[in-house]
Amino acid sequence: MKSTIQKTMGWASRPGARALLVATLVSWPTVSWAHPGGADAGFLKGLFHPVFGADHLLAMVSVGVVSSQLGGKHLLRIPATFVAAMLVGGLLGMARWPMPLGELCIAASVAALGLGIVTTTRGSSPFLLSGCVAMFGVFHGHAHGLEMPHAVSPTLYAMGFLLSTTVLHLCGLVLGELAAGRESLSRGLRYAGAAVMGTGMVLLVRGAGI
Repeated sequence: MKSTIQKTMGWASRPGARALLVATLVSWPTVSWAHPGGADAGFLKGLFHPVFGADHLLAMVSVGVVSSQLGGKHLLRIPATFVAAMLVGGLLGMARWPMPLGELCIAASVAALGLGIVTTTRGSSPFLLSGCVAMFGVFHGHAHGLEMPHAVSPTLYAMGFLLSTTVLHLCGLVLGELAAGRESLSRGLRYAGAAVMGTGMVLLVRGAGI
C-alpha cells in the first residue's frame, strides 16, 4: 500500500499533472458563486451534464485509464486531445451544426474505449488511440453543446463541461496509475474495461433499435 501511495504521489508531482490539478482547484470555487436560475447557472448545467450521463461518464473515465496504460508523454496528451476535440464539438453543437448518428457514435466510443482498457499496453500505438480519442471527443462535445439549456451562458456552460471532463480524466488516470505494476488490480481494471465495452455494446444496440 505504501508503494502505491508513493507511486501516486510521484505521478501527481509531475508538472503536467500539477497544472491540471491547479486548474481544477482554481476553477472549482466558481460553482459556489453560480446563481441558480440565472445565466451563471450555465456553469452548473455544464458541470453536471457529463456526470449524469452513463455514456459520457464511462467514456471520460476510460480515456484517463487508457492514457495511464499507454504511459510516458501520452499520459496527459491523450486526455488533452479529448478535451480540445470536445470543445470543437461543443461549439458545433451550440451552433446546431448537424451531426448524423451522433448518439450511436457516442455509444460506439464507450465500447471502443472499454476495449482499449482491455488491450492497451505501453507498446500500443499512440497514433491510433489519439485519432480515436479526437473523433470521440468531437461527438461527445457535440452532444453537450446540442443539449445546452436555453437562457444560460454558453461560455460558462462550456467551462463547466470542460472542467467536469478534466476531473473525470484525472479519476481515470489515478485508477490506471494505482493499478500499474499490481497484477490483481491490473486484472480487475481490465475486467472493468470489459464491462464498459459490454455497456457500450448494449447502448449501441438500443440506439440502433435492434
